[in-house]
Amino acid sequence: MSKTEQLTIYITEGDRVQGKLLYRALMDAARQSSIAGMTVARAAVGYSQHRRYISVDWMPELAMQMIVVLIVIDRPEAIARYIPHIQNLVQDGLAFTERVTVVHHAPATDDPSDSPLHCADLLFDVEDTMTDYERLTIYVGEADQWRGKPVHLALVEEARRQGLIGATVLRGMTGYGKRNQERIKFLGIIELSSDLPMVVSLIDRTEKIEQFLPLVREMVVGGIVVRDPVRVVHHAPVN
Repeated sequence: MSKTEQLTIYITEGDRVQGKLLYRALMDAARQSSIAGMTVARAAVGYSQHRRYISVDWMPELAMQMIVVLIVIDRPEAIARYIPHIQNLVQDGLAFTERVTVVHHAPATDDPSDSPLHCADLLFDVEDTMTDYERLTIYVGEADQWRGKPVHLALVEEARRQGLIGATVLRGMTGYGKRNQERIKFLGIIELSSDLPMVVSLIDRTEKIEQFLPLVREMVVGGIVVRDPVRVVHHAPVN
């Protein structure tokens, strides 16, 4: 097992820098920083601190305003090289790191010592990072309701109302829950696609998360809520 870092970046899909889509510029910078790989996912629902309206993926006019999530898992020193690029490129967004343990990965070559995650148990120190932040991750079903509204959408609306920095919702492609163990739901199967897993992520200072938790406990009946500390390495200033 190898201890390493996960870096997560939240930006808006249509953001550009120097004539290029921001998420593509970030991917290019990751390659230049010798980052082993990156995953880019598009949120189903979300808002950011500079775009306080809620964007949803079923509204074509808001398509380029959707939140995009970029995820990197690599050695701490590789991520440390990449962070200045993020701080230079991202004007409106959020980036944070967390310690993770890699239990398996495919080696880049036949020589395990060449693996990009080899000997990744080193810590890195980035100046001016903010450590009093937490991430709240909420797993619910797409069909779960709260006061007549899908609970994932209600959670985002309530987070915005309480002034949390931002919220995103990722729609799962397949999955099952405790209350639906007898069936696995698949994206694209009409009779099951309305109850796919939804993952709601919210990030803010610990005290804001504390204030929001009682409402979360009231709203989430059939899901699970996970809370963990994160290290914010870039945060767009509030105007």
